[in-house]
Formats: sequence, structure tokens, C-alpha cells
Amino acid sequence: MNNEIEKYREPFPKEYETLDRTALEKRLSAFIRDLIENDFSKLHTMIYRHDVNEARFALALKETTIELQARAIAQLVIERELQKIETRKLYKRK
Repeated sequence: MNNEIEKYREPFPKEYETLDRTALEKRLSAFIRDLIENDFSKLHTMIYRHDVNEARFALALKETTIELQARAIAQLVIERELQKIETRKLYKRK
């Protein structure tokens, strides 16, 4: 697992501009899968800090495999971050 996490390491700041959603989701899923298996409390803290809906998080955890759970949680985190970006843009215009 650690090799996969290293493979999907944290992107460099320049990479965020060119990283597509699929690649980001893959990297984040690998990280989340490791947290599910090894440090669930850290995952829960991360979800709280990113302000992900707790009910949707609980539903994601009901997926049948760890891989599906990690992918669903990664999608929730990405969606929430995109919502925050849109909200900031909206308030910046006003």
C-alpha cells in the first residue's frame, strides 16, 4: 500500500493547474484507503476539516469494499472543495 501512496503522492503546487479530476481522485482515493485501513480517526478529522456532509460520508462508508468507500469519499471531498471555490467566487464578486 505504501508504494501506491508514494506513487500517488501529494501534487506539487504547479501540478494542481494541470491535474485532471480523474488523476486527483485516484491520488486522493489511495490516500483515503490508507486512512480507512490504518488511521480512521485521522480520516474523520480530515472529513470534518473539509466540511464534508456527515450523512453523505456515512453513506460512502457503507460501500461494499474499501476501494469503493475510498473512491466515494474522495468524490465527496473534491465536490465539497469545488463548492467552496464557487462560493468564494460568488462572494468575491459582491
